[in-house]
Amino acid sequence: MEQRLGNTWRMTVNEKKFIESALESELRVDGRRPFDYRALTIKFGREDGSSEVQLGQTHIMSFVTSQLVQPYRDRPNEGTLSVFTEFSPMADPSFEAGRPSESAVELGRIIDRGLRESRAVDTESLCVVAGKWVWSIRIDLHILDNGGNLVDAANIAALAALLTFRRPECTLGGDDGQEVTLHPPEVSFLALFSLNEVQF
Repeated sequence: MEQRLGNTWRMTVNEKKFIESALESELRVDGRRPFDYRALTIKFGREDGSSEVQLGQTHIMSFVTSQLVQPYRDRPNEGTLSVFTEFSPMADPSFEAGRPSESAVELGRIIDRGLRESRAVDTESLCVVAGKWVWSIRIDLHILDNGGNLVDAANIAALAALLTFRRPECTLGGDDGQEVTLHPPEVSFLALFSLNEVQF
C-alpha cells in the first residue's frame, strides 16, 4: 500500500519485486520495450487553431486564440505568447474547479519556456504598430486524461494547434496611418501564423 510523504512514497515489497522483474525482462507495464514510444494520434479541429492529441493514454485538447493588445514597454516591437493549462477531474485527483492546480501551473511554465527558448514562435512578426498594437497569442491546453508522458503530449498539442492557427488580417489606415482595421474572416484572407523552424 502506498504511503505518501510529501513528494516521496514508500513501496511495498511486492511493488518493488514487480518493478525489478519488469526491469529485468525489459518490458513496461503496458507491454512496450524500454525505448518504444507511446502510440501518437493527432486530430485537427474544424476551427483554426485547435488540435486534439492522444499519446498512449494521455489525452489533451489545445486551442489558440489571439487579440490585439498594447505591447510591454521593454519590448515595443514584440507580441506576446502565453500558455494556460487546465486538468480535468479525470486527469488530476487534486482538481479544484476554478483554481489551477500546482501541476497545471508547472506544466504551463514548461511548455511556455520550451516555446520561447526554442524561438518556435516569431514574436516580432506579431507586431502591428510598434509601441502601440501587437498580437497576444494565447494557448489553452485542456488535459482530459493523464496516462504519462504529459510534457511531450502537451508540447505536441500546442505546436499542432499553432500550426493550424490563423490570425485575422488587419490593415493600417487613418490620417496618421496608425489606425488598425481588423477584417472579419468571411470578408478577408486570414494570414497564416508563422512558426520558425519547427522540427518533429
